Amino acid sequence: MLRSFCICIISLGLSFALVSCEDKNPVQQYGNTMVDSLKTAKKVERKVNVLEVQKSIQEFHAANGRYPADLNEITAFNGIVLESDKYTYNPETGTLSEK
Repeated sequence: MLRSFCICIISLGLSFALVSCEDKNPVQQYGNTMVDSLKTAKKVERKVNVLEVQKSIQEFHAANGRYPADLNEITAFNGIVLESDKYTYNPETGTLSEK
């Protein structure tokens, strides 16, 4: 009788362990963490890129007394290759924003 009681308790413990593993799948949690980290890194990269381009616009303005007519002038000015389709640029004010 004690043996069957122990087997029952062990079986019950294993059942709870299996259920809790389903709720907290370590591989899935790791994957979710990695995806979230990648999304955060991409957001930070976009913000840094905007800041870098804005700095280049200000440097162009300081050197030429005007804002660049378009972002291609920034590339010619300091060699930064820009993906201009990612930005909205106003040449009258020198403002730049991410699309």
